Amino acid sequence: MPSTRTSSLAGLFATTGVKGYPEQASPGTLTEIERFRIRLRRRPLLLDGAMGTLLYSRGVPQRACLDELVITKPDLVSTIHREYIEAGADAIETNTFGSNRFRLAEYGLQKLAGRLNRRGAQLAREARESSGKEALIAGSIGPLGPAARQPRPHPGIAGAAFREQIEGLLEGGVDLFVFETFDRLELLLSAIEEARRACDLPVIAQMTFGEDLTANDGTTPEAAARALVMAGVDAVGVNCGSGPLVCMEALARTGPPTATVGRSIVPNAGLPQRVEGAFVYAAGPEYFGEMVPHMLAAGARIVGGCCGTTPEHTKAMRAAIDALADETRGDRIVAAQPPADSDASDAASGSTTRKWISPRRPLRGHRGSRPRSVTTPLPQRGWPASSPTASFVILVEIDPPRSIRIDRTIEAARLLKEAGVDAVNVSDSATGRVRMGRWRSLSASSSASILNASST
Repeated sequence: MPSTRTSSLAGLFATTGVKGYPEQASPGTLTEIERFRIRLRRRPLLLDGAMGTLLYSRGVPQRACLDELVITKPDLVSTIHREYIEAGADAIETNTFGSNRFRLAEYGLQKLAGRLNRRGAQLAREARESSGKEALIAGSIGPLGPAARQPRPHPGIAGAAFREQIEGLLEGGVDLFVFETFDRLELLLSAIEEARRACDLPVIAQMTFGEDLTANDGTTPEAAARALVMAGVDAVGVNCGSGPLVCMEALARTGPPTATVGRSIVPNAGLPQRVEGAFVYAAGPEYFGEMVPHMLAAGARIVGGCCGTTPEHTKAMRAAIDALADETRGDRIVAAQPPADSDASDAASGSTTRKWISPRRPLRGHRGSRPRSVTTPLPQRGWPASSPTASFVILVEIDPPRSIRIDRTIEAARLLKEAGVDAVNVSDSATGRVRMGRWRSLSASSSASILNASST
């Protein structure tokens, strides 16, 4: 049943004005999907950040049903929505990621699926109205269960579960749908089919990929993009994962955006570490702000944050997007392009200046921020130091590879060397996904290049 109400897409469209279309155009002149496409062409869309991270930080137990909070603690959920709107989010997601009958059954709440989704959308709308600002309401829908114990029901039963969630969100008044953190393409396509049957609102479809750039079902970013475009989504994207860099690699492999299908990236703030009983994420707001130009250069028109991100991350990303708009002084943001291969450019110019470095994870002890760009010539280092007045030896510890692929670890060591690091230590990680010793996983020459970056 197509939506006939005047949505926030119409409001944003009217307030910003679109070149070639009059601001006073009556509602209904364009479809919701057409408005959405125009919005993406004009300016990147900033989604909010994590909901669960903030709920846990404010006293909600780890094993609680977060989706139930729209009924049991509505003020807490509404407060978080308003904080993201105040931080500059263009769209806020409903607290309904797990509000399907399968996930809710773990808490005996499966009969409340429709009600929880409807109330989740209503809470988000109320938060927007009380803020006095424009923001889209994105209905959040996740897989039917966690990756480790995800149910595999008959396709008809799975479709019914998604349909129940979609109808509840529509009743609550969402402006678009975000299907996120799916690691099985077949299930995601089933959910999209139900959304397309139910309404004509925009659909953002996002999958999550491991560091080997494959989903749990073996789907590659390329295969996912092809299937999702055929399914008629309005944006193909990547979310969650192990941080912005891996997500950008996956996003780049989905191909460039088109006039009808955008690209989205909503990464975690790195992988969490348990510190004094709490999960701590490494990538801070400043780093997310610095990554925005590179996200846009990778093809994204929709950006945001997943697990571990906060309104501070959203605020930093908002500032970065606005700064790009100020620099271009036009109707459309043109993202800064990623730097050219520094090896080639440095060799041509004879310069030893390192213009851009991007190790896979934040260096420990830097409070989640990445090293800034180095704009001064790097000193020629050796180990041991060639001069008695030389500075201290710089040693960086990095995690071992999480799969049998070691090329990224080698590349990380190379980049660290060029940034002035003297040596790299590959740690013994009890959380390593592949149980292999680092001496077996690397060849003799590769081991030497990692353990003593300055010698390669």
